[in-house]
Amino acid sequence: MKNAIKLSFAFVLVCALASLSFAQAAKHAAGKAAAKPAPKAVKFLGKGDGVTTCPVSGDEIASKDTKADFYGRTVYFCCGDCMATARKNPAAYIKKTEAAQLAAVKDLPKTKGHGHGAVAKQDEHAEHAEHEAAAVKFLGKGDGIETCPVTGEPIDKTLKGEANGQTFYVCCAGCLDTVKANPAAYLKAAKK
Repeated sequence: MKNAIKLSFAFVLVCALASLSFAQAAKHAAGKAAAKPAPKAVKFLGKGDGVTTCPVSGDEIASKDTKADFYGRTVYFCCGDCMATARKNPAAYIKKTEAAQLAAVKDLPKTKGHGHGAVAKQDEHAEHAEHEAAAVKFLGKGDGIETCPVTGEPIDKTLKGEANGQTFYVCCAGCLDTVKANPAAYLKAAKK
């Protein structure tokens, strides 16, 4: 009988310690949850679907060359500057699914582009690129004609790219992607 009482007392003691430990763990978890600030909601600024119209500017996409992956899907842009803008803050321009993107921009008025006609649009894009270039730190190490604009090494004539109406060459495929993603940082503006 004495052993039964000792065993019962030990059992009650273990249960009490276990519930005290559980209560402390629950209190700690609740404190951690309360300490985490809620994620800040990002205002959606998207203007296009990312397939036929640029999600940043809303302009029609003339070429499928300027693209990037966001949330596991390919999104197309009218220019490298718009792609760079979206990369800085994806949630502001890109929804997680194409259906959500279409729903978010379906009631927006159609944009008329950067100007009237293709030439005006190109001029507007050039002005936009020059403005963005002024805000971007220039990182170029080569001219893109004889030396790679990213590394400064000799170029490979088979690796040719075009950005902002300017043809350039690089030393490797990685540099080609780098320049296309941010041409203002690696290419000097073409002289008019």
